[in-house]
Amino acid sequence: MNPRLLANARPPRILQAEGETKLSQEERTVFGGRKFYSLSLNMPNLNSAGGSWIIRFAALNTEAVHPGDSAANLSAPTATRKVDPAYPLELMRQNVSGTVIVYGVIHADGTVGGVRVLRSVDERLDRFASDAIKKWHFQPATRDGVPVDVEATFWIPFKPVRVDSNF
Repeated sequence: MNPRLLANARPPRILQAEGETKLSQEERTVFGGRKFYSLSLNMPNLNSAGGSWIIRFAALNTEAVHPGDSAANLSAPTATRKVDPAYPLELMRQNVSGTVIVYGVIHADGTVGGVRVLRSVDERLDRFASDAIKKWHFQPATRDGVPVDVEATFWIPFKPVRVDSNF
């Protein structure tokens, strides 16, 4: 491993969402009036034409968050192990599609727990999305260099691949 590459690596860019207008109703319930952050993860499902996932997160322990804290001292969690959700061909042929929103807590040890579906598309896709997120592992978010738990929502798109015919 080249240490110069690691030294030059930049942390993921964190974008603070502008107001609550970008939040789904389900996310408003999760985050309430707390400061949350949003990032885009280019993670198309290998079996899908879906594009980037949206991940929103906020510090879980609100007592540790002080008014006026900025993004400079809360770093984003970084996925170190990603698992694609299943998207069986049968469901694609039936045009079962949409975006599942999954909630989970990214713990200070990088594991994901408390996974549940916030917005359902189809019971089968919901299960595939949840099962995948449970298997993810993260370099945890940190506040002032100390790993912290964060609540996160994952927008997981399921869009059937369109096959063009040249006949």
